Amino acid sequence: MRAPFTFDDIIGYEEVKEEAKRLARTEENILIVGESGVGKRLFASAIHNESRRKGNPFIVVESPSFTHTLFESELFGHRKGAFTDAKEERAGMIEIANGGTIFFDEVGDLPIELQPKILRVIEERKVRRIGENEERGVDVRFIFATNRDLWEEAKLRRFRNDLLHRIETFVLRIPPLRERKREEIEEIVKGLWNRLIEADISKLDEKGLENRELNDEEMEILLEYPFPGNIRDLGKILKRIFYNWIEAPTISRAEIVKEEIEKVKRSWREREEEWHSKRIYKEVKEGRMDFWDVRELYLNHEINKYQLQEIISYGLKEGDGTLKGVLPIFRIEEKDYKKFHDFLRHQGIKIKSLNKKSKKEKIEPGLD
Repeated sequence: MRAPFTFDDIIGYEEVKEEAKRLARTEENILIVGESGVGKRLFASAIHNESRRKGNPFIVVESPSFTHTLFESELFGHRKGAFTDAKEERAGMIEIANGGTIFFDEVGDLPIELQPKILRVIEERKVRRIGENEERGVDVRFIFATNRDLWEEAKLRRFRNDLLHRIETFVLRIPPLRERKREEIEEIVKGLWNRLIEADISKLDEKGLENRELNDEEMEILLEYPFPGNIRDLGKILKRIFYNWIEAPTISRAEIVKEEIEKVKRSWREREEEWHSKRIYKEVKEGRMDFWDVRELYLNHEINKYQLQEIISYGLKEGDGTLKGVLPIFRIEEKDYKKFHDFLRHQGIKIKSLNKKSKKEKIEPGLD
């Protein structure tokens, strides 16, 4: 329940840290905006520890993990017997955070029907446990974080305007690494590398490893890569380079750096393809595209065969594992089934292989 990080734990980002320290000294709620891996939770923890609430609880709410039932029980608490599994009275996370800070990580993932409950707590500073009529006052500071464009989400009615209005007064934006100056990234790399050295200095001494600092060639290789995964992934990359160097000190460390960066590039290409497939499938699910739009993307080489297969496999997982079952998901009319079937056959797409990704194993005739 204690916030684990302070501003001393954050390497670089001096301008952002100064703004965060200024906000920490206020009692205002804060919205932290930034891509995955930029350190939003790190900043939330540091803000709490810089505030007058630092000796009090710091409670983290993993917003994407909540279902409607869990949301009310975990956040607001319940009285004994309020529902089947309520075997004892329990305070919710907001009550537990009383006097301190509650941090909603990825608030953009909260289902829209749950958002009014948070808005009410922000406005009234009161909670009511499930099964009780009594309201309990709470003194909490809210910090929210998101990797989404909540303003765009609000336009699309996927995030409530009234909630956004209450949490957007003070916005702390953490830029991704690719938007940082070269010297700032170099400072971050050096800081993370030095921490690895300090943590394992006895092993370095034992093996007699010298030249521990990254040289110009190694730094140049690292700085040429844009690090789409941000600081979290940069830290993992440096850790793998460090331990590979310790285990194979006779190999040029520059070669280890090059090899690791190439691995990361391949991994990110694969991840980007998968993310793009998921984004397109979401567009289909939400009614903004149908299968024929997806086919057009494929024929125009905007997606590749692997991505096309991924999109179809998502539909198979949600359907019954057959092509007939995905027709409503992809908004394909019954009269166009043969056209759909023939297109996949001509592309050499086999439903049997796609179904290996799901628990369903129903196969369409002629496509196995």
